[in-house]
Amino acid sequence: MESPRLMNHGLTLDRLFHKTIRTGRGTGLKDGKSELTYGEFYDRILNIAMNLHRDVGENRVISVMDWNTINFALLIYAIPLSGNILHPVDVRQPPDQIIASMKEAGSTYLIYSRDFGKLAGAAVSSGILPEDRVFDQEGLVSQYGTFGGGKLWLPEIHEDRTASILFSSGTTGKPKGVKYRHRDIVLTIWAMETNLSAFPGPARLTSSDTVFSLIPFFHLWSWGTLFISTLIGSNYILGGRFEPTNTIRLIKENRATWMSMVPTMFNAIVGTDQNALDHLKILIGGSAIPSGIINFASDHRIEITGIYGFTDGLAAGIGTSDIADDFGARNADAVNSITPLVFTEFDTEGENKELKFRSPWIPDGYFNAESEKAYRDGWFYPGDSAEITEDGKIRIRDRIKDLIKSGGEFIPSALLEYYISNIGDVGDVAVIGVKDEKWVERPVAFYRTRTGKPLDEEVIRSYLRDLASKGSIKEWWIPDRFIFMNSMPMTGTGKIDKKTLREFAGKVQENNNI
Repeated sequence: MESPRLMNHGLTLDRLFHKTIRTGRGTGLKDGKSELTYGEFYDRILNIAMNLHRDVGENRVISVMDWNTINFALLIYAIPLSGNILHPVDVRQPPDQIIASMKEAGSTYLIYSRDFGKLAGAAVSSGILPEDRVFDQEGLVSQYGTFGGGKLWLPEIHEDRTASILFSSGTTGKPKGVKYRHRDIVLTIWAMETNLSAFPGPARLTSSDTVFSLIPFFHLWSWGTLFISTLIGSNYILGGRFEPTNTIRLIKENRATWMSMVPTMFNAIVGTDQNALDHLKILIGGSAIPSGIINFASDHRIEITGIYGFTDGLAAGIGTSDIADDFGARNADAVNSITPLVFTEFDTEGENKELKFRSPWIPDGYFNAESEKAYRDGWFYPGDSAEITEDGKIRIRDRIKDLIKSGGEFIPSALLEYYISNIGDVGDVAVIGVKDEKWVERPVAFYRTRTGKPLDEEVIRSYLRDLASKGSIKEWWIPDRFIFMNSMPMTGTGKIDKKTLREFAGKVQENNNI
């Protein structure tokens, strides 16, 4: 039986299914326990959307709390197609911040998985939602996922209707909210897949791949990987909450071929089993990619390419490479300099070469931070210092807030992190600036090793002095201290939390230990 098409207008999310449900009904989603073909997935989405619309109405903000599961995947499509607005809740934020974000989003309903019963209860007790508007996800999906017969009816949706609300991670202040239309999402997915398939480079993504994204759905809908997979018909694996051992099991059981992750996830997996990612294709980003990861990947025949993007403007660039005969150089080229997505524009301005970006899908601004200056004259300023190469690629120097001003000049922390990661068995590394009476700021490096044992500090210094003698860095950039950490503080999206490290360094400095 052919699945029905909706009477929507323009680039709406259901368009991402049209080719796949005609020609790829054997492919679909797996989570290690159950699976759905894309035809079954689409039919269930429409059933949930119809029942939601009947009981909820239209233009309601519906918040969802869950890890990466099939149920959440259903709601990512069903809520927007019901005429309502999806708010994926960043469940790793502090509870007070989560409640504040739901309130600012205008949340009128909450659907939660059983892992988040206490958090759902806190939303009720805070007064932002009555108890009768809070639903157990498993029960709702089970009840709404079947069709009782009669005519399938859903509202006609225009591409300009808001589909989802997202919030930034809040690492530089309170989370800031943006709204994305159906059209914005579809255009971004189209542009991403164009960069990943139409241009040469490592980690190309095709319909024959089995996709396994480790990025949580609450972070840019797992970098849009579910949308891409339904568009091209690739199999899609869902791993729940990220945990290295379970991830490795799912990779093997489902024969994953293409993955997406942040650097800390990469290090966690290979720290558990150094061969777990061998010969896979990986899209990696979220923060600067250390040299150690590039070299490790190349030694293990792992194809990697970089992605550059942000909650505030969706995807902006994905790496490509014309290098064909050198595996390692090809990986490095696709990670260290990012190719702008089709439909996008970039430029730099000012002393720090601040990057600015525009595309057909960037928002007009934050809906909960009117004085924010990130959106100006049609451009979005992500807060990065960068250079644009002769061939039109983007090379990120550092986050502007992470540049270390020492003696009137700037030290790029990202470049130091890039090189330090290649020393010994260093896994995660972060370089921050600490106050200095003479130089204003001086760099201090925090690092973690895969073996859990600290390195001889002189080994690190000797390596960096050798780089300085070759002109790769300047000798005065070498950090004053190298501090071993058993574990790194992380943000909700899996990045190293430099804000927490700065607070820690400040306390240590007060005790004259730095």
